[in-house]
Amino acid sequence: MRTLGVRRAGYAMLVSAALLLLAFLEWLGEPSAAVSMACLGERQPLVVSNQMPYARVAVDGREGYFVVDFGADVSAITPQGFAGGIKPQALPGTGNAYRDFVFFGNWGQVRLLFQPRAQVSGSVAQAGVIGTDFLSQHIYTVDYRGAAIHRAQRGAFCSDPELAAAGFLPLSTSGYYAANRAILTCPRAGGPGHCPNIPSLPIRIGGVDAVAQLDTGFDDGSQPHSLNINQAMFDALQRAGIRLQARPEIALQLSTCQQGITERVDAYRLPAGAPLEFIGGAGQAVRSEREVTLFVKRPPREALVCGGVGTWSQPAAQLGASFFADGALVVDPFSARVWFRRRG
Repeated sequence: MRTLGVRRAGYAMLVSAALLLLAFLEWLGEPSAAVSMACLGERQPLVVSNQMPYARVAVDGREGYFVVDFGADVSAITPQGFAGGIKPQALPGTGNAYRDFVFFGNWGQVRLLFQPRAQVSGSVAQAGVIGTDFLSQHIYTVDYRGAAIHRAQRGAFCSDPELAAAGFLPLSTSGYYAANRAILTCPRAGGPGHCPNIPSLPIRIGGVDAVAQLDTGFDDGSQPHSLNINQAMFDALQRAGIRLQARPEIALQLSTCQQGITERVDAYRLPAGAPLEFIGGAGQAVRSEREVTLFVKRPPREALVCGGVGTWSQPAAQLGASFFADGALVVDPFSARVWFRRRG
């Protein structure tokens, strides 16, 4: 009996060890394992705070954290957010030109929009925003779980089979995001000349097709899976018979780029049977989300100059950061695609 007990104990230990090994292998297969792919290019650490990715940047010899924001087409600087309170100085007579912008190497002299205060905030002091005026020049991989960002040159990046084998799925950004802004068409934004150069992904809700801007700087932690939609999309959902459920308790009153002008944003919940779908190249849904909160952007006439999807006449939206912050994200301006990988 004692021998049998020892065998049972030994068997249990082997089972436990096997389960630990399986758990370890499963962990290796999660999105953070993407950092092991050499084809992703150079690597730098990230700080992920409030779902937003912050990269360490130096400007004029001073260091600070900048949000890697694919939802902004102009990079910005908030000088008081730099380490030790030591502010970089703009070049004399310019107000917005700075020397020695270091992010994956030295970009030399650059122009940055001055922001006296950060529009979003996390656990680190925000010194600025890296927008697509920089990001569209390379292929970037944001590995949220691995707390890293990678940069690759055109022609020196992972192949489609390599990305697919690592669990990534592609979505098109054609017409909305490119290294060369001159080739953008932006049909839902009103055509050429109205393109903010922000990755915009095909989505569908209850038969209503739209594009949704990828906004890694949109912290929706208080209401995960938030989707800002414009009036055109709201009207299309109504016509399609999608019975949105009002949530007046979380409606917002937001400031705009025009001082003293605010915008009311009403909130709704998607009904059962009408999930948010991400649409692949063949027109099929490659991802579906049911627990989604919609916020309707209705900018007042005085704030239309601020731009954004709220001013578009065709259905469009903005995705909160939580849609991708549980995994890894590749943004490729050359093939006009975003590849995403979810946790597990």
